[in-house]
Amino acid sequence: MTDQRISRDLALEHIRHHIKAHPPGTQGAQVTEALGLVCARDLFAARSTPPMPKSNVDGFALDSQATLGATAERPASLDIVGEIRPSSSTVPPLRPGQAAAMLTGGQMPAGADCAVAFEDAEVQGGTLLLTRELQPGLHVCPAGCDIKAGSRIVRRGEEFTPAVLAALAVSGILKVEAYEPPKTSVVAIGNELSALGGTEETGRMPADNLLLAAGLLRLRGVGQVHSDICANGLEHIAERLRELSGCDCIVTTGGTGPGQRDFILRASGLAGFTPLFNGVALTPGKSFFAAVRGRTMLFALPGTPWAVFALMHALVLPAVCWMRGRTLPVPSPVLARPLVMPPLAQPGWEKLVPCTIVPHGSELQADPLLDRTRETRRDMIEAQGLLIVSGLEEPGELLPMIPIWEHRRGHRFD
Repeated sequence: MTDQRISRDLALEHIRHHIKAHPPGTQGAQVTEALGLVCARDLFAARSTPPMPKSNVDGFALDSQATLGATAERPASLDIVGEIRPSSSTVPPLRPGQAAAMLTGGQMPAGADCAVAFEDAEVQGGTLLLTRELQPGLHVCPAGCDIKAGSRIVRRGEEFTPAVLAALAVSGILKVEAYEPPKTSVVAIGNELSALGGTEETGRMPADNLLLAAGLLRLRGVGQVHSDICANGLEHIAERLRELSGCDCIVTTGGTGPGQRDFILRASGLAGFTPLFNGVALTPGKSFFAAVRGRTMLFALPGTPWAVFALMHALVLPAVCWMRGRTLPVPSPVLARPLVMPPLAQPGWEKLVPCTIVPHGSELQADPLLDRTRETRRDMIEAQGLLIVSGLEEPGELLPMIPIWEHRRGHRFD
């Protein structure tokens, strides 16, 4: 640990190293309950789907050879025998000159290599008439066309998405091994704060940072986040940190500065935490620090909402993704070209600058939100990314940017 402020990259490396030494535990979960969890081991399809060729239209199954030379003047004629449904347990084979009525998803019978849709066929009595030649494989899904046995569906460290879970289920995997999500708490420190959801107290302000920090954590896959306020006193804070002994991740807001009423650093020591680093060469958030107690990580953020917003995206959310078992932080920086170069940071420092983004050809263009006469909350609401600006950039140069994908906007319909 050092009292010297470190770079954002080095802070992330310290965090990653600690999490690597204290990896999350694993748990079994049914596929119906695994959405949003992170896969703990590679999973492969247990069986091919479909196991046998099937029709992908409502129509008739037949042998394409029976249609050779068929024309409107001399149509091919086949006897219709039975009906095959997706639920049919037995599918009798077809004899030459026969066709079977099919519903989409029904298993192709032996003796048939193609299917014709109802709307493309003519039926007279119990006879199917075809006026053109059909190609083998027409409207047929071969065995394994959905997924083949042995195909990897999801890698360790990737999230269980709806598409992944559906593929696992259809391939015969109904139970998975997932990383346990981190037990997480957010604590807003301040005597001026009032709890959310209660009666507004005169002279106090709602603890909005609880909504901000806890909400961002939930959007990143931490389903359960306990949040509360804490009085700004050394023993109050230390006692609260002791009470959270079962947490994997604690995020606090407020009390990180050098003032006489900033207690979180000293309180964390009284509660058994050891600083991982104390301060980052980053604006906003130079007083941000991280500390550890066993496997528990404490992220101490300033109380300014803009600093909470920026530091959550730059440092806390990547860390929480690792704690969830993700192999990469999400979101990770991408490159964007600023339409206007923001003011540079002082040498050795970085600045986080909110921006909106628009695709332009093969690259992203970023429009920095630099109007300091408008409300800071507007920047937080409208920002689609955070440009990482150092003191070395040249005009027109691509800059790294942390995407804020929850702020993407679509088209309006009014």
